[in-house]
Amino acid sequence: MDIRTYFPRHPLLRQYISYYYFLVVDDPDFNVTYYSFPNTTTPLNIHKNIETKIEPYATSIAESKEQNNVMLVQGMRKQPLLANLKGRLDKITIHFKPLGLNQFISKPFADIAPLDSQLFTDWCHAPGYNHFIADFYGTCDLERRVGILEAFLLSIYKPMIIDPLLINAVNALADTSNEQNIQQIAQELGISTKTLSRFFTKHLGITAIGFKNIARFRHSLQVNQQGKTLTDIGYESNFCDQAYFINVYKQIAGASPGAFLNR
Repeated sequence: MDIRTYFPRHPLLRQYISYYYFLVVDDPDFNVTYYSFPNTTTPLNIHKNIETKIEPYATSIAESKEQNNVMLVQGMRKQPLLANLKGRLDKITIHFKPLGLNQFISKPFADIAPLDSQLFTDWCHAPGYNHFIADFYGTCDLERRVGILEAFLLSIYKPMIIDPLLINAVNALADTSNEQNIQQIAQELGISTKTLSRFFTKHLGITAIGFKNIARFRHSLQVNQQGKTLTDIGYESNFCDQAYFINVYKQIAGASPGAFLNR
């Protein structure tokens, strides 16, 4: 199994994409199962020659003799996604930042990715898509693939017009170092908390509080790597109390903070 990570080269794409990673497997007996935990990024996968089975919070990918290209996108998940990969595989995963994919699709995010995982077809009818796929999988040089991908993304770029204040709201909720509650943010924007949550649901596929809890969860994983106590992890990740810390972890990770982080 060969996994390689690349960062966007073009400055425009760096605004919307965190990173790409390639997974190339040349072993027909390859078989791995793992959990993908909720994140504030949006993963979009482009696979070559696969068959897939998508169930609620479980996705299976297997090598196929059929010559195809399949794209999958994960919505803003509230629970872990069980993933199983089998056989020879060749895929790229694009990790879009919050609101990132929105700049490259023709419909609202809530229409594109309403589920935890689904087929992604929005690009299939874009001008140059077939040429892009042929060129992309026509080379094994990953550096060249990144260039081909970025050229295609720039060709379909359609900036979504959003009030900068609402973008600031997304950034504020993702930033756990500067704790602001949703009521404060809505008040600063001059809108109601319901209006703010409607914006999040339409463009990110999750409520404002759901997004904030995922940001806290991801931050707590980073704090845990510093060898701190559970109390410190919860406090530094801005969980308001221990009971709430436990409840959020049980929903997002499927276990209490202590059980999950210890293993």
